[in-house]
This record gives sequence, structure tokens and C-alpha cells, in this order.
Amino acid sequence: MVKGLDRTKLIGQAVEALIAPDDRRRGYFRVVSATVRAYKALLPDERAAPYLKPVATLHVIAEAIRGKLGPVDISAVSAKIEALLDEKIEGVAITAPIIEGDEAGGRVDLSAIDFDKLAKLFSSRPRTAAEQLRSEVEAKAHHMAERNPTRVHLVEKLEKLVEAYNLGTVQVEAFFEALKALAAEMDEEERRAARENLSEDELAIFDLLTKPEPKLTKAQEAAVKKVARDLLEKLQEQLAVAEWQNKQQTRAAIQSTIRFTLNELPEDPYPESVWNEKVNAVWAFIFSRRQERATPLQR
Repeated sequence: MVKGLDRTKLIGQAVEALIAPDDRRRGYFRVVSATVRAYKALLPDERAAPYLKPVATLHVIAEAIRGKLGPVDISAVSAKIEALLDEKIEGVAITAPIIEGDEAGGRVDLSAIDFDKLAKLFSSRPRTAAEQLRSEVEAKAHHMAERNPTRVHLVEKLEKLVEAYNLGTVQVEAFFEALKALAAEMDEEERRAARENLSEDELAIFDLLTKPEPKLTKAQEAAVKKVARDLLEKLQEQLAVAEWQNKQQTRAAIQSTIRFTLNELPEDPYPESVWNEKVNAVWAFIFSRRQERATPLQR
């Protein structure tokens, strides 16, 4: 029976072998889930006893993989299963829960990523380090796109990179470096609101009004920023109405406020066709954001 540091080393090797690509990891999770279900179906029949330790081993490796993908505390799960592996118990069920789903969710602060620590891990467990960084970058990219729809290109860039990695056209070293570069790009993007002298929500509206068009002069840009600030200020009271999405009168009032305020956009760069597109884009953003968030948009 392998114990202590030797067991930890072997679990680490198993994680490295199974954590990537995605199809391999998900396939392993499916096998473990089916195995645990089959084992539990035998209980309390004593014939299940010989399978306890093999099933527990599969389980702890699965939880170790999930623990590498995000902020999941597996210490309690691991402790229970480690105890089962060390004891000679017959007819005992695996009590630790199987976590449903392939990924571990959660938002991350990219500034808190310890790249030196990841680089050290990469030297011995490259796929594990790459998947850990990928999980953090993925969570951040989706959160940033949620806050500002014009950032969806960050999600798309990550998806293309992951697809190439899963297909084997990008090796793990290049994948890891590309993830670091994308993290740096996202970090720079998050600083842009301060450089533009806008809040995050003001920046989102400003971006919707200027991307991918029109191109603005400095004076026009300043005017559009003022429109973004004014719109948020005018919407505060209306958006504070509870469940306003379900109230036709409030929805109509908000749409009217958006149209009235966007009338202040400079005429030359916003012909009617472009102006209508911007009105619809801002309305869609406001509506979806208010469905997802209970707090007001920030000015």
C-alpha cells in the first residue's frame, strides 16, 4: 500500500496525465461518476467491500483534478477518502459527495495570480499548471464580457486558443505562454476605464456607442463620454424600481430615456441607421445587466 509523500506524488502524476485535453478530463469524470454510482448500488451487500479502495482512489484523483481548476476546497473530501484508503474497512460507503460538472467556477482577480508559482509548477506539471491558469483566465474573461459586451473578443480569443490546444495544434508550452499574454491583455483592459476617466459602466456604454464605429474626433469623443455619464445619471431612479423588467410602463420609460439621451450624440458621426443600432445595443445591455444584477449601474 502506497502512503504519505509517495501517494501524493502518484496522485499528482495522475492529475497531470488526466487534466488535459478537455475530452480526456471529461471522459475520466464520466467514468468516475459511473463507477461510484455502480459501487453505491451494491451497498450494503458485502460483495462491495473489495471495490472500496479502488473506487475511492478514482474519486480522490477526480477531486484533485477539480481542485486544480478553481477555488474548490477538497481538503475535507481528500481527508475522508485518504482515511478509507488507509483503513481495512468492509462494507463502508464513500460518503464524500461527487461534485457535478467538469469545471470549478468562480471569479478571479488576475492581479492575484502568482505567475512565479505557476511557472515553478509548470516545470514539473506543465498540463496541470496550464489548466490552472486557463481556468482563472476563463472565469475572468467571461466576467469582463458580462460587464462590457464589447469585450467578447477576449472570450472568443480564449476559445480559439483552447480549441487549438485540445486539437493538439498548440503545444502546452505555447498554450501556457499565450494564456499569460491574454491575462496581461485583460489586465490592461481593466485599467482602461481609469485612463478614460470613466466608471466601468460608463465605459461599457461609451464602448457600445463607439465600437466598431464611428471614428470620432477628440471633441466628439468628449461629447460621447458626457452622454454616457448623463444616461447613467438619468437611469438611476428608473432602474431602482423592483423587477422593472416585468413592468411595461417602466420598461417604456427606460427606453424613452435612452432614446432621449442618445439624441445628444453628435450628429455627423451618428446618421440615423448608426444611431438606431446604438440605441438598440444600449437598451439590450441595460436590460440584460439589470436582470443579472441587483445593484444599480455605477456612475
